[in-house]
Amino acid sequence: MWISKRTDYATRALLALALSHDDRPLKTQEVAARTAVPHTTLEQVMLQLRSAGMVRSERGPSGGYRLNRDPSAITLEEVVRVFQGPLAPIACATRKHPEPCPMEVGCSLLGVWRRVRDATIEILQRTTFADLAREAGGSWLAPPLLQQGT
Repeated sequence: MWISKRTDYATRALLALALSHDDRPLKTQEVAARTAVPHTTLEQVMLQLRSAGMVRSERGPSGGYRLNRDPSAITLEEVVRVFQGPLAPIACATRKHPEPCPMEVGCSLLGVWRRVRDATIEILQRTTFADLAREAGGSWLAPPLLQQGT
């Protein structure tokens, strides 16, 4: 499975919000600085996360974004599905509406692709942003300071 840039950026943004322990929303500039995500792309990603119900935005001078649910209730699977859709490695192995294949009868590949799909889903389902926050280290715990005026 290949993770798109937008999915990567979304997971970084959610992890930054999960690691924010003070009781204030984070501005997109601050999330961008903490995650090394381009600000303009991050704004678009945050809108998708908000539409999916994972984050909420707050207006005003002290506004910004915060998680809409507890980090233990947001899984990697949910994020990947929002940004990438089905998790099957090949169209004939999707759970809903698999693509017809002329090779399906007696195909020894289909079982392998289904096991890959199921293993991927299982790992992503059991990984929450609370788990990721507990395991975070390095620059995640010491985000760069924002420059004045940004």
